Parts: sequence; structure tokens; C-alpha cells
Amino acid sequence: MAFLFRFGVRPCCLFLLFAVFFSGCQEDRSAIVKQKVQERMEEFRAKQRIACRMALYEKAGRMADSILIAEAKQEVQDSLGRLRPFRPSQPPDVLPIDSALVAPLFMNEASGN
Repeated sequence: MAFLFRFGVRPCCLFLLFAVFFSGCQEDRSAIVKQKVQERMEEFRAKQRIACRMALYEKAGRMADSILIAEAKQEVQDSLGRLRPFRPSQPPDVLPIDSALVAPLFMNEASGN
């Protein structure tokens, strides 16, 4: 620094020079930081979108499965409720095996037959 004072550079000018130099670096650094933060935010949002979409697909799949199962059960219950057993028809009249007159097996002498 002593060599700068030999050339007639005043300390206030030197201070302004360093202030401008460091402020310029600070803006570039903040721009880079903002850019990196933006990139990380986009990555996070993309991951969150994928995770939310997968959770949504899983939930929709469970809902669809439960709806299909409920519809199948309802259809089975409805179809069984409509099917009543049919009424059997009247059986035909049973004809007697022997149409002859009934006579006693043993003749009783007292009766005279």
C-alpha cells in the first residue's frame, strides 16, 4: 500500500476503489446465489410434483378398485335377489296299483261267506 501513496493516491480514493470492487463482486455472488436457489427450488418443486402425482395415482387406484369391488358385489346381490326358485309343477295323479275289489283273505264260517 505504501507504493500507492507514493503515486499520490489518497486513502479516500483507495477506499472508494475497494468499495466499488467488492460491491461488484457482491452483486455477482448474490446473482449466482439467487440462480442456485432458483435451481434448487425448481428441483424441489419437480420432486414434489412427482411425489404428489404418485400419491394421487395410488389413491385413485385404491378408489377405483373399491368401486369395482362394490359394483361387483352389488351386481351379485341384485342378480341373486331377482332369481327366485321356480315353482314345481303339480305331480300327476298316482293310479292305484291294483284296481280289483278287496276281498277278505280268510273266509270265516260264521259269516257265511
